[in-house]
Amino acid sequence: MVPPTPLRYANEIRSPDLDPAYTSPATPARRRRPRAVDQKPAAGDAVAQTPQQPDIEWIPSFKSYRDRNLRRLRNGGLKKTLPEGFPTKLESPLAWEGDELREEEYIVELSALEIEETEEALRDFKSKGISISCISRQNFVLPTLGPRLIALGATLYYGRGFFVLRGLEPQKYSSEDNVLIYVGLSSYVAEKRGRQDEHNNMLLHLIDLTSEVAPDNLRQAPYSNVQQPYHTDIGDILALYTLSQAKKGGKSKITSSWTIYNDLAESRPDHIDTLQSPDWIFDTFGRPGEPYYQRPLLFNQAGKIIFAFSRRILTGSKVSPRSKTIPPMTDAQADALDALHFTAEKHSLTLDNKRGDILFWNNMSILHAREGFTDGTSRDQKRHLLRLWLRSEEHAWETPDCLKSAWNVAYGDNDISTELWPIEPITDRDHVTTQRRSSGHG
Repeated sequence: MVPPTPLRYANEIRSPDLDPAYTSPATPARRRRPRAVDQKPAAGDAVAQTPQQPDIEWIPSFKSYRDRNLRRLRNGGLKKTLPEGFPTKLESPLAWEGDELREEEYIVELSALEIEETEEALRDFKSKGISISCISRQNFVLPTLGPRLIALGATLYYGRGFFVLRGLEPQKYSSEDNVLIYVGLSSYVAEKRGRQDEHNNMLLHLIDLTSEVAPDNLRQAPYSNVQQPYHTDIGDILALYTLSQAKKGGKSKITSSWTIYNDLAESRPDHIDTLQSPDWIFDTFGRPGEPYYQRPLLFNQAGKIIFAFSRRILTGSKVSPRSKTIPPMTDAQADALDALHFTAEKHSLTLDNKRGDILFWNNMSILHAREGFTDGTSRDQKRHLLRLWLRSEEHAWETPDCLKSAWNVAYGDNDISTELWPIEPITDRDHVTTQRRSSGHG
């Protein structure tokens, strides 16, 4: 089914059958009086109503989006110009259409000699007795493949913004060797590695831990098999190493943020204005301190358009209900957030990740999502991916001011002796159910 185009005019009525952080608040949370939802009151309303959260969920409903969108279009008064300084259109290889790309344009096949070189680098590294935290281009030596990976790393910032490295056979290696190979190869793509949670875990296992670890209604998305809507993580570069695939589903979906921007800038400049507004409410889910903080979802930073958001901490989800004491989202925000999702779906590329694939992408120029999935009974039919957060100090874009605190937590000069590298999935119940972390929970 072709994803619906975001609605532009009130007469674009479509069938309902189309229904398809851990983060440190960068600025102190600003408490505000609850805001009224921006819709016109019904005739005869005489009693002030308590502002309510719009009809919006973590997994977007096209019907809710359509109904809200049409109501706002009919009410009128929507802004028809872009915010000052925002470009009319972005012209760049980073602006691509998913359905126009061919696999050979983004899949990089490793040769037998390059795989042999990688295995030799692994043996040499292990013989030195060096900590995994210290893996670098200097001690995981790839004289032939290394320069190729360095060049590919530059394309994440200046080219299309993603590629898939194919050819590894993870079933040949131990769990530890898979991690060492992954980190060693990644050090050539982007040398800086980020901390992914408050416990200093540098590696995250994306795997359905099932109800044996925690009930389905408590496990957060990285440890469940649920669909994840479009979002970004923290940091510059994301990497996913596929150790094994699900029996059904679980494919990764990516979309160019720059293509999304171009679409919305042309069709709905009011959404661009809303997305760049600094008054979005980010739920802290009861973390010590303020109950929420505020910042934009969209940044125009040094000539680069950057989206940075997770729906879960904006809308809440079934396993992370939105805090009742924080101000509601406005109708304009709900409309823009859903438009962002459905526009992403319209331009997306679905990646059929094979076992052994390593997917790298620029988190600052690409949104990502995940299909729901069903695992099989055998180990090789269970979806299991390893995630790294990376950054190239040479090529990194300028970080928006209100994201610098979170970026510093991830990439700052912390004591490497505190880094944790879980070779196997963490099965601690508190770890997989906490609502207060935002490390890629969508």
